[in-house]
Amino acid sequence: MISVIIPLYNKEQTILSSIESVLSQSFQDIELIVVDDGSTDSSVSVVESIGNSRLTLIKQENAGPSAARNAGLRSAHGEWTVFLDADDELYKDALTVMHNECALYQDADIIDFNKYIRKDGKLTLQKHPIEGRVSNPLRSWYFREISPGCGHSIFKTSFAKAHPYDERFRRFEDADLLLRMLPVAKVYSSTIPTEIHDMDTIAASHPRKDIREDYIGSLSLTAGGFWHKMCTYRLFIEERENYPEECRRLYPCWYYRYDLLCIYKYLQR
Repeated sequence: MISVIIPLYNKEQTILSSIESVLSQSFQDIELIVVDDGSTDSSVSVVESIGNSRLTLIKQENAGPSAARNAGLRSAHGEWTVFLDADDELYKDALTVMHNECALYQDADIIDFNKYIRKDGKLTLQKHPIEGRVSNPLRSWYFREISPGCGHSIFKTSFAKAHPYDERFRRFEDADLLLRMLPVAKVYSSTIPTEIHDMDTIAASHPRKDIREDYIGSLSLTAGGFWHKMCTYRLFIEERENYPEECRRLYPCWYYRYDLLCIYKYLQR
């Protein structure tokens, strides 16, 4: 069985399409768990109007997407788990593709797939070059050759439960998760697309008012090896302008790490 978990917060316009993309899959041995995170619109009514025995709705007070995903994960019974955002869709036959790859790579903890980006109504296939075992997941993530995440990755449920989302974070929670997972995970990759990531309806990922709710406020260069440090430093470089005062206070010495800056610029070539 595959468990599909959708965290839901005020997505009344898109949640039906997301759910239908799951329930209409050719692979039927699934459970779909929708976790409403305190929606204030009609999202819950939309979900409750769907009569399907494979669909479970969990309601909780607003605690953020990390808490919602963890709540769904605690209720998951499948051997494998897929996280899907409430404004995205699974591509046709995605779960069949995932099931077949899981049978092929039985020792995998994570299998990452390709995805389509929908923008202005047009689908564009993303670059996703690796097929098979990923020898150095952090390095491949740094170069964006893989990017395990919602809709286009499948996680062994036992592994995901051992590495839950950090519920402090409401932004870049996936980055925190991957920096903890990838160093210890057996990761495989497939070039087949499994998701439609909708840029036309997705909410912008705005900086948080409180940086403590953003993983950017909890970075560390003391843990991990070279690629762990470079992934962390890349996040710092790419996001420091969103929190200029807070980053100056939290990471004053990082602005003078010319060694890391030189390596970063060299790797960007």
